[in-house]
Amino acid sequence: MTRTVRIAYLIDTISSDKAGTEKQLLNILKRLPMDALVICLHDSPWLAANRLPCDVVTLGYRGFLTPGFPFVLASYLRLLKERNIDIVQTFFEDSMFVGFLGKVLSRRRHALVVSRRDLGLGSDEPAYHGLFRKIRPHVFRLCDGIAVNAHAIKDHVAAYEQVPPGKITVIGNGLDLPVPPPVLPSLFRESKADVWIAIAANLKPIKRIDLLVRALAHLKDTGVKDVVRAVVLGEGRLESELTHLATDLGIGDRVHFVGAVENVSDYLYGADIGVLCSDKEGLSNAILEYMACGLPVVATDAGGNGELVNEMNGACVPTGDHVALAHALARLIESPRLRKELGAHSLEKVRQNFTWDKVLPQWENYYDSLAKGLARGNNPVENTHAEA
Repeated sequence: MTRTVRIAYLIDTISSDKAGTEKQLLNILKRLPMDALVICLHDSPWLAANRLPCDVVTLGYRGFLTPGFPFVLASYLRLLKERNIDIVQTFFEDSMFVGFLGKVLSRRRHALVVSRRDLGLGSDEPAYHGLFRKIRPHVFRLCDGIAVNAHAIKDHVAAYEQVPPGKITVIGNGLDLPVPPPVLPSLFRESKADVWIAIAANLKPIKRIDLLVRALAHLKDTGVKDVVRAVVLGEGRLESELTHLATDLGIGDRVHFVGAVENVSDYLYGADIGVLCSDKEGLSNAILEYMACGLPVVATDAGGNGELVNEMNGACVPTGDHVALAHALARLIESPRLRKELGAHSLEKVRQNFTWDKVLPQWENYYDSLAKGLARGNNPVENTHAEA
């Protein structure tokens, strides 16, 4: 990709290098040869403590309906002009609408790309996001392209937002293949098990970690003889509730909450099965991390999970069904050979489709198509698809 293309990544903030969207963006910034600028609506402790490989500007945004918003918008428009921005790519809803207003009001002609990486997760949105939902169809009509990371999201946006499919480009998540640790975390030495199950997820309702707890209790109650333990990699407000649930179901000693860990893969290499039982998903980084560590995966059939997991590397089960989850786990628990075979398929699928050397060229081609469209003076997007 030519270095003369100037790209601004407009995001609410970057509060971690572990969260899915932020982690993907940081990896793109580190790897793509381009003239980039990160525009954050507001600051964060992580931004204050870390350096990015490009300039970062924060706008002091406090909300769409606050008195200071006109000044935020004026600062954003000035940046577009002063930095001669060619492409703006937005992440999250507040940034999407700032980007939309910038597209309408700016005298600097540029391409606007809206990123959609989920199916509308979360329930703690500000009240004004109800207004955003009414404006969103206008945003999608005006923007030059919508970049999604799963075909399930493309289908959802096309059907429910009435966006022409040709305007939506699918580019999957990228990752580095991890290296096995020289020594596994002490948990695996201190708590012996025949089979370890790992789940990497924040402890919030939509991730439905309670389903895994109930599935483990069901396995014990139905006479599975193997000692099966679960390690939960994540933190959140539901930890106490989930701990009590495990205790009430008689498996409190078999569910280990270790919190947010620096190297998730160290724990995954000690596990035998990866699980994700969310009610909604985009394209799950957690599942990709399981697969990259050679694990078979049992996941709920939510969002893009079915694009990553099938009978070749695990199983997808209905959302909200802990009995179906338990049955799928039992099949893997009872057969070490099957776990090894399906885990090998997981690793190969990641190598073929989701390493950064596969994903980066797709982003380069996409940005090039936008830049060429700008040069021609017409709709800049050309639809390119990354098949999982």
